[in-house]
Amino acid sequence: MLSMPLDINGLLRKLDATRPDYSYLTANSLFLKSSPFFSELAFNGYHSILDTFLLPSTDIFLEKQKKLFYPRYMKPVGFFTVERNIVQARSTIIRYMATYNPGFIAFRVDKLPDVSDLVNFQIEVKPVHKAVNLAKPEINPSVAKLKIEKMKQNPWTVRSNAMFQFSQNYISKNWYQGGSDNLAILGILNGRFNYDNKKNIQWENFAEWRLGFNSVEGDTLRLLNTNDDIIRATSKLGVKAGGKWFYSANMDFSTHFFNSYRGINSKQMKATLLTPVRFNLGVGMDFKPSKNFSLYVSPLTYKFIYANDTINVSQQSFGILKGENVLSQLGSSMRLQNSISPSREIQIDSKLTVFTNYEKVEIDWEVVGNFTVNRFLSTRISLNPRYDNTVIMAAGEKAKIQFKQLLTFGLSYRLL
Repeated sequence: MLSMPLDINGLLRKLDATRPDYSYLTANSLFLKSSPFFSELAFNGYHSILDTFLLPSTDIFLEKQKKLFYPRYMKPVGFFTVERNIVQARSTIIRYMATYNPGFIAFRVDKLPDVSDLVNFQIEVKPVHKAVNLAKPEINPSVAKLKIEKMKQNPWTVRSNAMFQFSQNYISKNWYQGGSDNLAILGILNGRFNYDNKKNIQWENFAEWRLGFNSVEGDTLRLLNTNDDIIRATSKLGVKAGGKWFYSANMDFSTHFFNSYRGINSKQMKATLLTPVRFNLGVGMDFKPSKNFSLYVSPLTYKFIYANDTINVSQQSFGILKGENVLSQLGSSMRLQNSISPSREIQIDSKLTVFTNYEKVEIDWEVVGNFTVNRFLSTRISLNPRYDNTVIMAAGEKAKIQFKQLLTFGLSYRLL
């Protein structure tokens, strides 16, 4: 087997003599030197590929190459590079030499060395009898485990609101429909102080001072009349009995602060300072399926009413006998409270209270709707129907349903 390096420059000169002018193409010299087509090829009895191109069949070979590079349906283009032509020519030359000049190939299939020994060769490996034990690494952290301290939730919930609202109406004296001026103002200050340990004890506390005045044209005695005046405090302690039921004890206290008269230009007083003072105390069960709903039932309730002024105020309107200033009774009571919030701006609170001494009944239902305009402005509507036949009335008179309604607009601010 003989081999010799090819003369690149001589090969290019002979190719240029037999092929179209590709002088406008440039080739990388490093690619030409590294191309397998110009590597040292070994031939048996023939030592130059250059002469192969000059054989009588060279023209036929070049025509085949030309057809390979430029099919009939494609016109010759000038963007073929020298590198691409060389790579394609190398594969074509090897197939051509193997087909038409197999004698020039140094090694043929029948002269290849015998590799049967290599095919049947087996590698003998001694088995490993010793067991491999993987030791578990010991972890000795130098840093102590991170401890996350649980936040203790405050069982107390404190909330306080303040409101100052009003309504006003002005009508001139010559207004074609007539009418009279009026002005109503209302101030409310309330607070809630609730305790809940999330286990078995709930303690709810509520305090409120509500004071309202209004003016009515034609009242020559007073510039403003009291239309709402109450100081109230309630407290309810519950111990979980099971499920949604609680053993409960309830206390309710209320009184008045300012004088209240029967009507305009009237001197008959209906209430005054500490007249009356109402106090109720009861024990029973409280059903609370949610934080916004409560049904309290007390089979044993103590009712106490005190009238400090029995001269200017008739104590019989509170159920107190004439000549006395205290009413003390035992009976049963029920209180239903519910709070509904259809949207963030609307909240409706309802409280229905019923007391009976097994002879007469006192029912008081208060519905309050708060409509928030923004952080500081709100509208409030209060509906208060009431029925009380415990009042000592004159002969022939019967108790009737009482009703009070008040609509105001004004400032509202959350203190706590």
